[in-house]
Amino acid sequence: MLKKLILLFVIFLSFSLNAQIKVIYPKVQERATDDYGYRILYLALTKSGVPFEISISKEIVNFDRARTQIKSGEVSVVDFGTSAEFESDFDAVYFPIDMGISGYRLFIINKTKADVFSKVKNIEDLKKLKAGQGQGWSDVKIIENAGVEVVTTPLFESLFKMVNGMRFDFFPLGMEEVYGFLEKYKDIAPNCIVEEKIIFQYPFARLFFVKKGNIELRDAIMKGLETAYADGSFQDLVNKNFKSSIEKAKLKNRIIIKVSNPNLTERFKKIPEKYFYKM
Repeated sequence: MLKKLILLFVIFLSFSLNAQIKVIYPKVQERATDDYGYRILYLALTKSGVPFEISISKEIVNFDRARTQIKSGEVSVVDFGTSAEFESDFDAVYFPIDMGISGYRLFIINKTKADVFSKVKNIEDLKKLKAGQGQGWSDVKIIENAGVEVVTTPLFESLFKMVNGMRFDFFPLGMEEVYGFLEKYKDIAPNCIVEEKIIFQYPFARLFFVKKGNIELRDAIMKGLETAYADGSFQDLVNKNFKSSIEKAKLKNRIIIKVSNPNLTERFKKIPEKYFYKM
């Protein structure tokens, strides 16, 4: 009898372990392993009520490579700034994990250009200057659609070297990340500052994406995010990570240059407004 009970327990334990969702998150060069996206993912899975096991891939990759890894199944989920292309290639979790804050862009510039940017008042002025962005970023098409020339590179840290060397005029980054990244790369961009007069804004957000057909993981993440929002733990994590940067940005003192986002899908537009940040 005891042997039968032990056998049943082993079978049950094996079934329980196999029932776990196994999640592999990519190690993207633009982000640390303790990145906000990873923490939001962990929160969502915890709140989903679904057993899970999460790990981080060993290979450091850029966003283009992360997209390939999702398609091949090497990783399970990644968060991107959304685009129609991404939403077509993958199954999106339609919840803005950054509340759309990444659509509020500040500029890293060489400090010798500060006077030039002090004279920028609108998009027509900005069109006279050149932006830098990462290869494969969805922002590239948005900025180009606004009439601004964009220089791209596959290596994230190269963007700091290039703006420091004035290979282009400004490097737009989300206001939630710009100060942290400039501090991180200050040794290779010693002449750079965060421009103080402009905020470049467009409808945008970071979403989680999973491989096409991975409905179980997609739905678990969505359920967890909705639950975390309802109980306030999502907002707590947003504030913990972004509040100081938003305050430092001094938005009320800035000129807002708004442009459209031609990459927005009809499905994205249906995301409830309550999930988005408002100035």
